[in-house]
Amino acid sequence: MNNKNQSSIISLVLLLIIVGIGLLWFKPNWDKVRALQVTEKARQETLKTTQKTLDDLKLAQAEIADSSEIDQEMVLTSIPENFNQDLLISDLNRIAKETNVNIGSVSFSAPTTSSETIKRATINMSLTGGNDELIRFLKGIENNSRKITVKSITVQYGQIEEISRINFNLSMETYFQNAL
Repeated sequence: MNNKNQSSIISLVLLLIIVGIGLLWFKPNWDKVRALQVTEKARQETLKTTQKTLDDLKLAQAEIADSSEIDQEMVLTSIPENFNQDLLISDLNRIAKETNVNIGSVSFSAPTTSSETIKRATINMSLTGGNDELIRFLKGIENNSRKITVKSITVQYGQIEEISRINFNLSMETYFQNAL
């Protein structure tokens, strides 16, 4: 009987050792599986969001496709697919030259993490010119092919050698589409 008890105890100890070794061996793999499940869940959510954005863009494309080619070009010109900061600076510089206004500074702030289809960028400009030049510059902004909205104007009057000059700061917004 004593031999049987010893044999049972040895079997129990060996079983506990095997279970312990098994747990130690499977535990890292179990953690990896759980981490992969969390990653897969996050990717599924990203896929759903991307699919919704794609569906929205396809719907917008279908609406644009119903219009003429000229209308499509006007939409892409007024709200381009990328921010195109260099083209925007070129447009603003051209309008300033045409209206005899001197650009002091230009600054931009565009969102980088927004998931909206149409994004909004802020433009702040410091300009110098006369009253008539200011009006012509604003008309040039209004007539520009790219959609630019003037949000605020700050005006300071000054006089340099009998010539009336105005310093004005413009705060404007422009729009661009998310590129696929």
